[in-house]
Amino acid sequence: MAIHPLAAALFLTVLSGSVLAEAPNQQFATPKTRAEVVAELIQARANGELNISDADYPSTPKFVSTKTRAQVVAELEQARARGELNVNDADYPYAPPFVSTKTRAQVLAELVEYNKHPDPQGLYHGY
Repeated sequence: MAIHPLAAALFLTVLSGSVLAEAPNQQFATPKTRAEVVAELIQARANGELNISDADYPSTPKFVSTKTRAQVVAELEQARARGELNVNDADYPYAPPFVSTKTRAQVLAELVEYNKHPDPQGLYHGY
């Protein structure tokens, strides 16, 4: 009687799976009690070693400040006084306020001269 190759392969797969299922796992040879596992969990939480969610991965050490509150407040006031404190995304990157080097009379004279000889390409060079 000839055994179909597919049936033989299925039989060997089932047989090998059952053999492997019975093999003892050396890693878990001495099982822990529920109390021991709970104690380890509590200890891991206390040490900060337990990740709570994906946002905690990878775990980072807790921040420890090297400055006093007064130093940080002083730095904030200095940045605010210099105008370096960003308020929102529209202020990024920081650019100091524009200070004109021309007087109002000089700007008006340039405008009068431009109106005499308008040159649209002279204002904007395409960049």
